[in-house]
Amino acid sequence: MDNTQFDKMMQGMFQGMAELRESQAKTDLQLQESQAKADLESQKLREFQAETSLQMRESQAKADLESQKLREFQAETSLQIRELREFQGETSLQIRESQAKTDSQLQELERKLNRVGEILGSIGINTGLFAERLFASSFKENPVLGETRYDEVKCNVLDSNGETEYDILLINGSAVAIVEVKYKAHPKDIENLLEKKAKAFRSSHREYAGHKLYLALATTVSNDKLVQKAGEAGIYLLEQKGQHVELLCGDVRTF
Repeated sequence: MDNTQFDKMMQGMFQGMAELRESQAKTDLQLQESQAKADLESQKLREFQAETSLQMRESQAKADLESQKLREFQAETSLQIRELREFQGETSLQIRESQAKTDSQLQELERKLNRVGEILGSIGINTGLFAERLFASSFKENPVLGETRYDEVKCNVLDSNGETEYDILLINGSAVAIVEVKYKAHPKDIENLLEKKAKAFRSSHREYAGHKLYLALATTVSNDKLVQKAGEAGIYLLEQKGQHVELLCGDVRTF
């Protein structure tokens, strides 16, 4: 090997060693940077673990406190439940005693109410009969309703099926008047007269099919509302005044 070749070989070797040292330096720097990052991450991890450990201890302390409160609440609730059961036992006894007393009082009250009902029913029947007899007597003495005189007065007439009763019927050769008698009439009695009595009469008394049919409500006690309702319905409204019957509403129609 001549000197030129040897110089080139040595030069190549020195250049390779320089490149190797440069590569080693870069590697060392990268290793240092990686180690620094690892140290930083490790420090962060230790700090996170310390913080987490503190939070866990605080959470455990809170959980222990809540658990203690829960045990105390359960103990208090158990006591309250026992006291409530004892109270319910006492209250149930009082309720049974009170119920027995109340049942006895209700039975006595029911007995008294039944008696009052019997008395009132008797009074109602008596007043109703009194009113019917009063108006029947008046019509028998003077069988005139409005401007029409009637030849016949019938009282307490039943339909052929026995379902509908007419207190008073006034009859002549061309007209029939149904007189419903109430001790104290109500506007609903007018509705009943229109919807039930008039229709039932037309249906069951075919012998009067060619007669005019008039309706009248007779009462011992009247009021303005009743007079207005009778006028709107087109029926007679009669009221007993002392010894005579007064016609309060005479603007009527046939049915």
